[in-house]
Amino acid sequence: MKDRVLIVGAGPVGSITALALLQAGIPVTIFEALAETPTAHRAATTHSSTLDALESVGIADEVVKQGLVARYFQYRHRETNEIFAEFDFDRLKDETHHPYAVQLEQHKTVGIALDRNAAFADFGLHRGHRAVEMSQDDSGVVLVTETPDGTRHDWRGRYLIGCDGGRSFARKASGIDFPGFTWEEKFMIVATLFDFEAADHFRYRNYIADAQRWSSVFKIPGPDSKGMWRTLFPIMADETEQDVTSDQWIHDRFAEILPYAKDTKIVHRNLYNVHQRVAASFRAGRVFLAGDAAHVNNPLGGMGMNSGIQDGLTLAAKIVKVWRGEGDDALFDLYDRQRRPLAEKYVQAQSIQNKQTLQNTDKAAAMKRFDELRQIAEDPKRHKPFLMNASLINMARESAAIG
Repeated sequence: MKDRVLIVGAGPVGSITALALLQAGIPVTIFEALAETPTAHRAATTHSSTLDALESVGIADEVVKQGLVARYFQYRHRETNEIFAEFDFDRLKDETHHPYAVQLEQHKTVGIALDRNAAFADFGLHRGHRAVEMSQDDSGVVLVTETPDGTRHDWRGRYLIGCDGGRSFARKASGIDFPGFTWEEKFMIVATLFDFEAADHFRYRNYIADAQRWSSVFKIPGPDSKGMWRTLFPIMADETEQDVTSDQWIHDRFAEILPYAKDTKIVHRNLYNVHQRVAASFRAGRVFLAGDAAHVNNPLGGMGMNSGIQDGLTLAAKIVKVWRGEGDDALFDLYDRQRRPLAEKYVQAQSIQNKQTLQNTDKAAAMKRFDELRQIAEDPKRHKPFLMNASLINMARESAAIG
């Protein structure tokens, strides 16, 4: 069991990184604290740059097949319901094999990857194993996991990858700082079967701007693949958790922000804190970080899961080369240089700007930004460059160019 890669976390980043390693002939064991992949409403947007990357492990077509192809996304004013800017990913048709985003729930992407992983004899997935201790030496890493009955298990591998989320054990055990900040307000995600597309010509991805009551509305396949809509509402500082999780509060938000959504049945609700943080390093010796363990951000724009998957595939390529004797540890330092600064440049900057666009309290500044987005959308010379950033194509290319 020593000569393998250990991965903590069986989410999209961990499962897809494992697939890349397994396809290269490298044994992998994943440890996951949860007994099952959670189906709670999390990331759902897969951008064109990530779909292109997923071609390398052979699952892009399946993600597209199971998901909803979202060619457009739009911005609206809350007060007037005016669509002041709409963007068309088809402008990227000469830059990507996938000139669109795909809306597919995170747990379904995980399922696709884990199904492929299961075909490999050298793959292991241990659920109900919480990482509790970790150490490393010149030849490998030792991980100690604990099962719900209190039993401890020792595991040894050549490398360990922490794909274990914003509260990452791997990051904390490695003593890596996680600077950044937490947004003052919380976010509420509400899932409903109300058809916004039929009611008011919504696209599959929509942003609604307002100084206080901004929102986003996205369509996902849903449990039966017939379609479900996911709405995000900000929670004001003086609103209690008891209030905001109530049916009344949620229906009041629909009435205030999306008044055409009448008698909306609430299928699911999820309240959570939102952080903007980037780890001080993505590497500590034989331990690496990827995805939310390395960087967290607000969900506006779908930056987190996409950049995380790209982290994992970038790292996997480095491990494969070192494993085969085609490179040395300098490649691992390159991983940090390729991914960490760009997480700040693209993921953090873009997601913060997306939030500020929707909630600007300075009306003059807000109208200036709205007008700028309108002009960008209407100008072919600016429309495409805007999408090159929004889809993380520029980030992927800049990362690959770093030597």
